[in-house]
Amino acid sequence: MENIPRPFADIAARIKWHRSTVGLNQADYAASIGIKRPAFSLWEAGTHRLSLDGALALRTRYALSLDFMYAGNDDALPMTLRNAWRDKP
Repeated sequence: MENIPRPFADIAARIKWHRSTVGLNQADYAASIGIKRPAFSLWEAGTHRLSLDGALALRTRYALSLDFMYAGNDDALPMTLRNAWRDKP
């Protein structure tokens, strides 16, 4: 198996964490923000950068801040999400 570069693995980890937190599979999560599952799968794999449109859709639907998605800054998250992020294993 070849080693596939994952330049956006940090963004991918945050998106995957949130998806698992809300308890949705990739198809349902992607549909909830109006994105096709194959595009979402690439974001979650870390091989493609989360698009601005996708990030804005996540912000609108789930109150995820752009700072959190792109830079990992959890200060702008709602308190329940911030606590869950900080308490994750």
